[in-house]
Amino acid sequence: MKLESNCKICSTKLKGKQTLFCSLNCKNKAHQSYPAQKKRGLARKLYLIKKLGGKCSICGYATNLAGLAFHHLGGKEFQLDARSLSNRKLSSVLNEFEKCILLCHNCHAETHNPNLDLAKLLIEPAALTTELHPRNQLGGL
Repeated sequence: MKLESNCKICSTKLKGKQTLFCSLNCKNKAHQSYPAQKKRGLARKLYLIKKLGGKCSICGYATNLAGLAFHHLGGKEFQLDARSLSNRKLSSVLNEFEKCILLCHNCHAETHNPNLDLAKLLIEPAALTTELHPRNQLGGL
């Protein structure tokens, strides 16, 4: 037997199979609004970061939540960005999360671009390809 209850948003009496919200409009206010999505995404990111030790696995950076990223080791189905963290089912987020390590954004960029090591490029600038080297594109600036 179902106890009578009210909508979590507007306190209207629920009827039929309604359990939390009286209408799609009230449900969207609670779950689909931008602030709700942002809060859910940040909460999930914090939870996942804690599961990975709370710091960059290369350099140990652990200062700002926005400075940490999930690096896929292979088999990426989707990115673990703010939108995916807030709008996908937690089970699919956790499945994707199992393929990742935690890196700060600097280490993440270096991992994806090892050929752009500044120390090596300063010694041998010709190591850059024509597309990447601004001097070749802009007439030798």
